[in-house]
Amino acid sequence: MAWLRAVLMLALLVTAVLLEVTVLPWLHLPGAVPDVVAVTVAALGYAGGPVRGAVAGFSAGVLLDLVPPADGLVGLTAVVLVVVGYLAGLVGADQARPALVVVGATGLLAGGAVVLLALVGGVVADPRVPWDRVPGLVLTQVVYATVLAAFVVPLVGWLWRRVDPPAPRYEVARQ
Repeated sequence: MAWLRAVLMLALLVTAVLLEVTVLPWLHLPGAVPDVVAVTVAALGYAGGPVRGAVAGFSAGVLLDLVPPADGLVGLTAVVLVVVGYLAGLVGADQARPALVVVGATGLLAGGAVVLLALVGGVVADPRVPWDRVPGLVLTQVVYATVLAAFVVPLVGWLWRRVDPPAPRYEVARQ
């Protein structure tokens, strides 16, 4: 069943990247383009755990850095999304968390991704996120990611459970 999880992860990430690069810029929303890739990576981290979340983040980041109109250093987005996926996996380790907490955490992770992209970009002299725009980008990204997370996280969780059902629990009968 591991190959089914890999196929599902790849399909979700390619869909998210294509949406973010082709469809969402045409909406001309104020602030930033909604980061559906970061929300999808966070959702995969919640569903699969920190290691699978980090793998999803790395894969999505490299894919985003290679798909035209790529304008920065290859691997920079991958570093940021690895952190997002890993942290989401740590948050999602407790399955008893309320949905509101998961949605809020996704918004904060997407906002943190903007700050981390600006920090890492500042270290390696990548001008994709200028510091004067960071506060506005963080605010809009948190709002957009929170709205997207209300739909994406349950959908990804449902798909993940369909592909990777939990192990059956057997009760030992007493006689």
